Amino acid sequence: MKKGFRLIALLAALALVAAACGDDTSDTTATTAAATTTTADAGGGDTTTTTEDTMMGPIFDVGVTEEPCTNGSPDRGCIQLGSVTDQTATFAAASPGLLAGHQLFWARVNASGGIGGLFDVEIVDEAIVNNNYDPATHVEVYQQIREDVLALAESLGTSQTLAALPDMIDDNMVSAPATWWSGWNYAESDGGLILESGASYCVEAMNSVDFALGNFPGGAATVGVVYLPNDYGLDYLAGVKIAAEANGLEVLFEQQTLPVGLDPGQTEAVNAVVTNSADVTFLVTGPSETATIVGTAAAGGHQKPFIGAGPSWNAALLASPAAAAFEAGIYFNSAPWGSWATDTPGHEAMRAMADAAGAPASNFVSAGWVEQYPLKAALEAAVAAGDITRAGLVAAAQSLGEVDFEGMVETVANYGANPIVTSSVVGAVDPAAPDGITILGGGPFTGPTAAAFDYSGPCFAG
Repeated sequence: MKKGFRLIALLAALALVAAACGDDTSDTTATTAAATTTTADAGGGDTTTTTEDTMMGPIFDVGVTEEPCTNGSPDRGCIQLGSVTDQTATFAAASPGLLAGHQLFWARVNASGGIGGLFDVEIVDEAIVNNNYDPATHVEVYQQIREDVLALAESLGTSQTLAALPDMIDDNMVSAPATWWSGWNYAESDGGLILESGASYCVEAMNSVDFALGNFPGGAATVGVVYLPNDYGLDYLAGVKIAAEANGLEVLFEQQTLPVGLDPGQTEAVNAVVTNSADVTFLVTGPSETATIVGTAAAGGHQKPFIGAGPSWNAALLASPAAAAFEAGIYFNSAPWGSWATDTPGHEAMRAMADAAGAPASNFVSAGWVEQYPLKAALEAAVAAGDITRAGLVAAAQSLGEVDFEGMVETVANYGANPIVTSSVVGAVDPAAPDGITILGGGPFTGPTAAAFDYSGPCFAG
């Protein structure tokens, strides 16, 4: 048994003794476990101590093992994570990049000594499951991995994650979301389990409207929105409408659309864009819908600008039939953080890891990387507290202090109190940029609408 871990077999034996004696106190094993520990003497050998000695190493239960991770250090245990992602539907093209970002992030952590010097972290292959961007499927596939991992490195989709949230709360399943719904900023919406990174869709939208007013020739008197009819689309739509009202703009249309698998031509969306000809059209879609809408509208003569939400862009669009429309400069992308080439310590570390692994430059790799910072902080806090059970990880997450995103997102001073991140970016298409986007305006900014907004609850509450 590795030095630094409590004797899990002893915990089990003590639990049985307590049960046999009729002790109904649920935390008895954690208290009694102080009776015997295994420590290292000055010469590096193992010495069994007595009841007065201090406990060594954290207690743990599901998804943590004293055995090393695959390719992990033989001197450390393993924290096992899962991922509920989309491999076949709207964000199927994003999934490989997101996973690569997770893996690169944890590879760097492991190479730097792991979590507390005791554990490496891995995303278990068998615990990477496909939700097909469907809430019911998300719930179903979550059931397949819920007993196998400590936490989720990713839960993709807002309505999808919300569908599984009751089970996740029952399981104490802490998760890093691939969703930026504004509800994650409020503990009552997520049970304190969802560790979000960066600005919400709603804040991103407010800043994007303010950006258009200050940076597009002639500003913008009218706006339109094409959106997927889910919490992603509706939260960003809410932000556009909040900023439009604050600035006296007219919202000419709010057009729902469906994924290209259900609506290949995006006909109603294109008609709404071309017919209304708003000064700016906001796209809250996936990359495939973005390509069809922008490409078809531009081919029909529409030349007014689009601003797409962060997930609407993929550099692969520059190799699509719609490439000419994007290269013409009518599409802009909003996002919670800077593009691949941004000059921050976090971006630099990510690029170095990606270069060494041969991973592509991608905004989805960036997203997968950034998503992991709060989860890392929570794991470190749980190990430091001596309790990396699922319940211990929840407690650590809910009491987190500062989370340092290495400049990729503004440092959050009191993360456990659910502070609101109000800065985001807007970028222009740049075929020469590694991920096809160059950030405009000097980097992250908070517009006047987001700065003045009363953050009393989600922009879209479902």
